[in-house]
Amino acid sequence: MSGDLWREPSRDTDDGFDRAAFVEEMGLLWEAAGSGRMDGRIIAYLLVTDVPYVSSAQLAAALRVSAGSISLATRRLAEAGFLKRHAVPGERSRYFRVDDDVWGGFLAGERRYLDQQQRLAERALALLGPDEEAPRRRLRNMRDYMRWVQGGHRDLLARWHAYQRRSLAGEDAAVAPESRAYAEGGAYGVGGDDRGGHEPGGAAVDGPRRPGAVLGTALARRLLPDALWGTAEPLLADMAPTARTGGPRGAGRRAELTAVVHVLTSGCGWQQLPDHFGPAPATAHRRFTAWSDAGFWPRWADAVASDAGVAGADVDWCRDIARAAANRRTGGRS
Repeated sequence: MSGDLWREPSRDTDDGFDRAAFVEEMGLLWEAAGSGRMDGRIIAYLLVTDVPYVSSAQLAAALRVSAGSISLATRRLAEAGFLKRHAVPGERSRYFRVDDDVWGGFLAGERRYLDQQQRLAERALALLGPDEEAPRRRLRNMRDYMRWVQGGHRDLLARWHAYQRRSLAGEDAAVAPESRAYAEGGAYGVGGDDRGGHEPGGAAVDGPRRPGAVLGTALARRLLPDALWGTAEPLLADMAPTARTGGPRGAGRRAELTAVVHVLTSGCGWQQLPDHFGPAPATAHRRFTAWSDAGFWPRWADAVASDAGVAGADVDWCRDIARAAANRRTGGRS
């Protein structure tokens, strides 16, 4: 592989899903679960790249972000057991890889975390005086919970290794009921809302695209949910059409706003906008500048906040976008 998943020939699916879309959607899923989007993007990239190890500089170039973003994310991932550091003789650069059993590695790392939490609770208990009953109850609860989870965790890891051995042997391993619940979206709330999960029959964001560029439905809807677009569309349509603001072209404008939102919230630069978003980097930057000059971002955030039909999570997301736009405008990267 060339190392650039946005230009690497790929066996795309019928709906245009490719390696680049996998990387972006993995990042958004991790973000929705409370982790960093960059962490998910790095894991996804290393899962689908065919090279044995990748340097920090190569990750930054491939994912089109700063070296600092890569450094922070890889440190977190290595500490959690997702990444393995790889030393290359004679080179000072840091290299990273993922094991074939990356999730088993995470389970092993999580066991260490549970053990550390238990020991921390025990040390805190030793600080308490004889009359401090309330904190003693809470810290005992913390210690006992970590101890209890560790027991189930050991069993879970053993069951995973047994399942893995059957799978590698080519057997049709029976899926445990709890595993089936996870696969069907019963855990972690994965399901059918606009901010994530599976959206059968949902329409992808249309608009002017470069050849072969297709943006996955889940990724588009997560960046710009229908409720937010419904509030943004009339605000954009009210702007006097110019070469910079563009005309009110419905789905095409939604594609441009989605691309701008990605740049603002992902940490990448305008020239690093992936092809599958459709609009060219220069077009996205022109729209951002014109919309900023017209005061679109705070007006949009205010309109969303005053709309009783918009969910709280979407209100918060719109505020984050407006805040990122203000930061980019006043001193961020261009």
